[in-house]
Amino acid sequence: MQKFIMLLFMFIGTLSLVDAQTINEENKSMSLGKQVGFQIDIDGADEDITEDVWKDFIKDFGKSKRNKKAREYYSVGARVPLINGANDVDIYIRFDERVNMTSVMMWVDLGESFVNSNEYPKEAQGAEEFLMNFYLAVKKKSIEKEMKEQEKVMNKMEKELRKLEKKNTGYHKDIEKAKEKIEKAEKNIEQNLKDQEDQRITIEQQRKVIEEIIERLNNLGRN
Repeated sequence: MQKFIMLLFMFIGTLSLVDAQTINEENKSMSLGKQVGFQIDIDGADEDITEDVWKDFIKDFGKSKRNKKAREYYSVGARVPLINGANDVDIYIRFDERVNMTSVMMWVDLGESFVNSNEYPKEAQGAEEFLMNFYLAVKKKSIEKEMKEQEKVMNKMEKELRKLEKKNTGYHKDIEKAKEKIEKAEKNIEQNLKDQEDQRITIEQQRKVIEEIIERLNNLGRN
């Protein structure tokens, strides 16, 4: 298990290098119209996990509310140094669950316009880094959940193994008892054969007694 945990953190540590290119800049519709934002797909994460992580993740930068109609979370007046230094920004984010993954779309409103790489290259780079940090947080949570699920499976397997081991011990005890019964039966057989022989001798002796009586009866009155 320790080896698995070490591999887990090594894997998380390299995600930013492997998946940085998966962030795409796209022009998509949101609650404030069609705006340029940043999109990333998170494999192996469902929408529930992604939303839970976002609620904790955004706390360090501002308050998050949900626009149910637009299916968005928004943070007005968020302070994200990576994106806009000491100045506030408004962040809008949407999660779309797909097959074995969740697609994340994030928009950053500077007030006058939304962050995009053409007009705000520095802010866009910060937004991508911010989104990548969120991506890593989701991946970590998702992997931890998977690890817990696999640990449950392993615990179930170990429990089944203990049952099998217990049965094996019981079978050995049955064999020992059977051996004792066989040994006792073998001794009983030996004693039975001896008893049979003794009984045959006793019967032979009794036959002689009867023969003597018959002889006496036959001899009666002959003298």
